[in-house]
Amino acid sequence: MSDQPAPESTPAIQPAPRARSATFTRRFRAYVIDTACIAGLWIVLFFLGDAASDIPGATQVAWLLMFAAYLLYDPILVSRRGATVGHAAAQLRVVDVRTGRWPSFARAFGRSLVKSTLAMISFFTMELSDRHEAVHDMVTHTTVQVAASVEQVDSVIEPGDEPDVVLPSRMRRAAVIALYLVAVFIMYDVSITHVDAGGCLRGQGCSAGTEVLVHVIAWGWLALSATAIVAGWKGLLWGARRSRHVPSGVVIA
Repeated sequence: MSDQPAPESTPAIQPAPRARSATFTRRFRAYVIDTACIAGLWIVLFFLGDAASDIPGATQVAWLLMFAAYLLYDPILVSRRGATVGHAAAQLRVVDVRTGRWPSFARAFGRSLVKSTLAMISFFTMELSDRHEAVHDMVTHTTVQVAASVEQVDSVIEPGDEPDVVLPSRMRRAAVIALYLVAVFIMYDVSITHVDAGGCLRGQGCSAGTEVLVHVIAWGWLALSATAIVAGWKGLLWGARRSRHVPSGVVIA
């Protein structure tokens, strides 16, 4: 009998987790958050321009900065961080399919330009692509993926990905949604009161810039309200967040 020790078994190499393409629900959530961020930047710049209206050229500079914020918000963040504020909140990242890294500024700029031009129409091709690519993804050879870390996606996992998600009661979700809708409406009313002093909504005369800003605030209110309803019913709002069911007998460290 040989005295040589038995060779140790070679540990199995765990395969790298496969990247998951983002669903429309998750991407729409990011889109709405980014729209709200840009609208917020516009409101701040508008008030700054209005406060400095006595300075020659201040109004023109404010409008120029508003245009720059709309044009550069997406490409700067995507090319520098791989994600906008909305992408980060939805645990997404934008990837160049050719390199596997963040897109360059030129590619991110082209992607943003196509998305801004087509708006929601650009997302209609997602169900026709294996990687759920929108038109602006196909044109620029990019894709949007769920963040690779499991810890990062547990709290925002998509319906159907996790069967053990427990939602709060319908009554509680409805009550929380109602509170959020009231809060959003108060924000809208306060913003309109300060911006629409000339009475654009009442058919009275006002400047073209004020009229545009009024419409932006109105669309932002509708977008945030719709987001609150969808997110609240899915258990994603504070006050009525969903939880994960832990089977009996499982010890949590």
